[in-house]
Amino acid sequence: MNINWRQIKEYWVAELKGTFRLRNSAAAMAVLVLTSVGVYTFAEKVTATNHVYRVYIDGDYQGVVADKASIDETIKSLGSEMKVEVTFQPVHQHVRATNEIVVANAIVESTKEYAELVVIRVDGRDLVTVQDEETAQMLIDKLKAQYVKPEDHAQVSLAEQVDFIKVKDEVQKVAPFEAAFKLIAEGVNEQRAYVVSRGDSMWDIATKHAMTVEQLQEANPNIANIDAIGEGQQINLVAKEPLISVQAVTEETREIIKNYEIEYKESDSLYVGEEEVVQEGETGKVKQVVKVTRKNGLISKEEVLSEEELSQPVKEIIAKGTKKRQTYGSYNGAVKTVGGGSWAYPIGGGYISSYYGENRGGRPHLAIDIAAATGTAVYSSNSGTVIFAGNANDGYGNCIRISHGNGIVSLYGHLSSVGVSPGQSVSKGQYIGGVGSTGWSTGSHLHYEVRINGMPVNPSSYM
Repeated sequence: MNINWRQIKEYWVAELKGTFRLRNSAAAMAVLVLTSVGVYTFAEKVTATNHVYRVYIDGDYQGVVADKASIDETIKSLGSEMKVEVTFQPVHQHVRATNEIVVANAIVESTKEYAELVVIRVDGRDLVTVQDEETAQMLIDKLKAQYVKPEDHAQVSLAEQVDFIKVKDEVQKVAPFEAAFKLIAEGVNEQRAYVVSRGDSMWDIATKHAMTVEQLQEANPNIANIDAIGEGQQINLVAKEPLISVQAVTEETREIIKNYEIEYKESDSLYVGEEEVVQEGETGKVKQVVKVTRKNGLISKEEVLSEEELSQPVKEIIAKGTKKRQTYGSYNGAVKTVGGGSWAYPIGGGYISSYYGENRGGRPHLAIDIAAATGTAVYSSNSGTVIFAGNANDGYGNCIRISHGNGIVSLYGHLSSVGVSPGQSVSKGQYIGGVGSTGWSTGSHLHYEVRINGMPVNPSSYM
């Protein structure tokens, strides 16, 4: 509205002159200003009188709106969900504010269906909404049956505080039975950290935490080669923790084995290093009644209530030799010289596990090691004379040295048995003893060494 302030001023000045004979122009101007303000206020009220709509939902008044189109859009978006009648009444009235948001929310709320439902609350936290208390109890019963059978005769409880809370809420919030069960039984993925220990493999870690190797790889995308994990390295685990845990307590009867003691007795009829079982040991049996507590099927605690000895263990007695024997013999007489032809392989099987010249703690290995089972036959690599047989406690263990003449000596170390004696002549390929692990040895093998005039040489040319 456009207000002609000049015309209004002239009108009121004329009125004032015709009615009053004012000698105080200041007073007249004050009346003029007040009157002008009143006219402005009236004009403002006229301006604010708009075309608006009163909105009713199923006959109940909800508020006034100016933007009817926005309400129509809300109704249209709800489509088939609309279950109420919305009516509009056009009116002309002065309003300070309209209620589009309030009315739209009221329409949306009217589409929702409410009912008496049950919330399963775990340790004070609302977990899932179900149809009724019977459904909630069926979920808990199914969860218990997953871990405990009727024939277990167990005392079954829940590890958490579980309550069924009745609420009036939207029917749409009700979870399907299987979805609700999966949630409480499996929980949600929870990420944890794990520090790799010595000897850990991907398969070990995954199995220990109920994961697959693929899941472990997916949980660690930042590790380029997860197969190359090392001790002390931190990796991510993704594990599922049940939101409700079943605890079962049972009394179980079991038999356990009680191991026997071993007693050693010295015997001067046996050589040092020899042993003989004088009395066989027998395990005993003990009957136990045990209180077993399981959480989600896994044993978390055991308490022995009673024990009954069914049979006592029988002690095993072993005779240990004390008789000393000559550990080695030597020969300084004439020796048989090497026969013609090539040298023979000194063992009846096995494989070379260490070659001549290999680094052994900063020193070269001056022999060839041939790994083989204990007792595997050892043969003389050529004809000659046995100049040593036995154990000189020099690291070779049971050892045989054969002189082949011309300063050539072959040595056979770590034997389990010695089949020749000093001074004895042997031919090429003749059996002389068995493979073993005596002396400074870390496994059953033949230590084959060749020396010429006391100096080690590569034995590969002499076998």
